[in-house]
Amino acid sequence: MHMEHAKSVLDACHLKQDQHVLMASGRAARVAEIGQTTIRFAYLEPGKPDDYVVLPRHRVPEMVRV
Repeated sequence: MHMEHAKSVLDACHLKQDQHVLMASGRAARVAEIGQTTIRFAYLEPGKPDDYVVLPRHRVPEMVRV
């Protein structure tokens, strides 16, 4: 059941590598890496190239706006 849930969350988000999204905080980000259980988002602010957040897949629908 867990794998089905993870797949449905990813399908619901329709996220792709390098896609730009809006985080719940209001900051713009890019999908940097899609892993088995987490997705890493790199913020798109100039001057901060290493600023990122890693979210578990099940939290993505509530934290990310496509």
